[in-house]
Amino acid sequence: MNKNIAITLDVDWAPDFIIDQVAFTLIEHSVKATWFITHKSPAIKRLAQYPELFELGIHPNFSEGSTQGSEPKAIMDHCFELVPDAESMRTHDLVQSTSLLKLVMTRYPIKVDVSIFLPYQFSASPFVYRSWEKCLLRIPYAWEDDHEMEQEHPVWSAEHLLGSAEPLYVLNFHPIHIYLNSRNMNPYLNVKKLGIPLCDCLPHHLEAQVRQDTVGTGDLFKNLIPLIKNNYRSFNIIELYKHWHEINKIEDRLVTCRTE
Repeated sequence: MNKNIAITLDVDWAPDFIIDQVAFTLIEHSVKATWFITHKSPAIKRLAQYPELFELGIHPNFSEGSTQGSEPKAIMDHCFELVPDAESMRTHDLVQSTSLLKLVMTRYPIKVDVSIFLPYQFSASPFVYRSWEKCLLRIPYAWEDDHEMEQEHPVWSAEHLLGSAEPLYVLNFHPIHIYLNSRNMNPYLNVKKLGIPLCDCLPHHLEAQVRQDTVGTGDLFKNLIPLIKNNYRSFNIIELYKHWHEINKIEDRLVTCRTE
């Protein structure tokens, strides 16, 4: 059975040198990924230079105090200024509601949402959400680095993570945790105490928090990407969207459902 891997990355205002470093690992091994973008930066412009590998989606922050806007429509408009061609999204902090879904589906060209986290439920299938005479493909994801950190016995083995027989994996990483090699949230929380916006941090700001004495997120990512290259088919999220429609032969119904 072919296994399809989709690596996603919540950028979460990571500094450019970290985005570049994570991107280099993926480029080196020709592994595809979807980056959910939170802000504008030169490194994100560089990601767009690899359309054969990287999809850029949006990562709207609907939480209180959002720097992306004062209300949901302003936040979505801001996100589309960052990624005008975005077709996929994951909300920051996984904030969801019926009214937000209605806004997204009736006003914006988002085709697929990846905001449903079902830990370790690798068998969970994508499904079509129909409402307001529109359709949205929702793809659950089953693993995330910061959730793994909260487990009593976190596992940082790429072989273990890929050991299920299920045909589809959607895995989520945060570039900051890859760089810090986080095994728990303490290094990241210590970085936040610096009082410097994360996107403005330089290597010397973070060096004391990089975990070299233990196995963590960075080690997992470093070992996972070559395994994917050699043993699996990597997809980005919009490719999964197209693949799902093809194998389920539901494209015509979705197009009809999306008409204005």
